[in-house]
Amino acid sequence: MKKEALSAGFYDSPHSGSFPKIQILTVAGLMAGAEQPTYPDLSRGGISFKKAKTEEEIGTQKPLL
Repeated sequence: MKKEALSAGFYDSPHSGSFPKIQILTVAGLMAGAEQPTYPDLSRGGISFKKAKTEEEIGTQKPLL
């Protein structure tokens, strides 16, 4: 099963390196702290996603009446 998971390949993150696409973890290993998943640093999302342009105020609104 682990051999098949490795054959799925790796995800290459532009900021954090490469990570296995399929990771086999056990509940017992997770609860004991012996295993943990590896994934890219999600706090860097601000760097990898484009930000929307902010609308600039061109002028002021004149009174309607």
